[in-house]
Amino acid sequence: MQILFYVAYPYYYPHFLPIGNYFSKMGHDVKYILSKKQNSKNMQTIAEKNSLNYSFDLENLLKKDIDVVFFANNSELFSKITALKVLLEHGIGTKFLESFYSAIKNIDIYLIEGNYQYKKMLERYPQYQSKLTPVGFSKFDEIINFQESEKEILFQKYNLDKNKKTILYAPTFFPSSIEKMKDDFPAEFLDCNILIKPHYLTYERKKYKNQLKKFSKWQKYENCILLPLDEYNLVPFLAISDIMISDESSAMFEFAALNKPVISNQYFKLRWSYYLMPWKLSKRIDKSKDFYRNILDNAYNYTETIFYTKEALTNPKKLESKRLKFSQDLCGEIDGKVSERIYNAITKKLSSEGLSNEL
Repeated sequence: MQILFYVAYPYYYPHFLPIGNYFSKMGHDVKYILSKKQNSKNMQTIAEKNSLNYSFDLENLLKKDIDVVFFANNSELFSKITALKVLLEHGIGTKFLESFYSAIKNIDIYLIEGNYQYKKMLERYPQYQSKLTPVGFSKFDEIINFQESEKEILFQKYNLDKNKKTILYAPTFFPSSIEKMKDDFPAEFLDCNILIKPHYLTYERKKYKNQLKKFSKWQKYENCILLPLDEYNLVPFLAISDIMISDESSAMFEFAALNKPVISNQYFKLRWSYYLMPWKLSKRIDKSKDFYRNILDNAYNYTETIFYTKEALTNPKKLESKRLKFSQDLCGEIDGKVSERIYNAITKKLSSEGLSNEL
């Protein structure tokens, strides 16, 4: 089969690569079509680093000999593509965008992570039940199958102490808690490794230069490592870390789904327009996450962040039962076989509709 993945943003790669690798392992032809609109240089670097077959030519998506095209967002290209169209969301969350609701009308398979999403979609679109395909979260396949040797490479690459616990700070770019954190934050945890994984927009947009200034102060501490822009994939760092601190990033739910403690900073550095018009912030923040915030330690100031992080270091099982229930609801089965289930669902669909002769 001819399999294409449309990569509109760098953060689609961690979701697509496990699936693409499985199709390749099964003998199929896999290619990644990259968007030219933004982050194109970064996406090309990632493709070459992973030895991927890639192109910037969107016309490839429209070719008649293509069997399957994967998307991670709604697209105006849907109506022009004759291949089987598969859609998966690019992050765990409880927010259901209207763009995804409308997309289901124009695609052939909608990949579902867990029961929560399945029930929501079924309530909204019962007529499209045959398109809804529960499989789990593909991004987790890499974590479950992450080898000790791979962990060893990361620890050596960043000179991390294997005898210490690792704290991962993975904030989003806006609204973010970065500027509200203290300049001596790493000094609070000298007995831990601290990894800082910024959103790629923190690196790329000048308006967030103060965030990088904060990180440069933290880098003066030997126990603190700022991960570079080319470390596009958060997954390996989810695998090696013991605790995450974040704010509004969906990555905190991914980490919690792995039954690891998360501290969610609920204090942000805002633009002046948000102080003058507070309603803008409520539109920016996904309020549907609130139902699941009880799996997190929610910190409303820096002092609480430090307190909850230290508590998690000594008592990581505090919210374990809630995290395990959550992971089933939002993520489905976490067993390293999501890509295999996706492969089976697609080949079954193609066979039943007689859309491919090369299964």
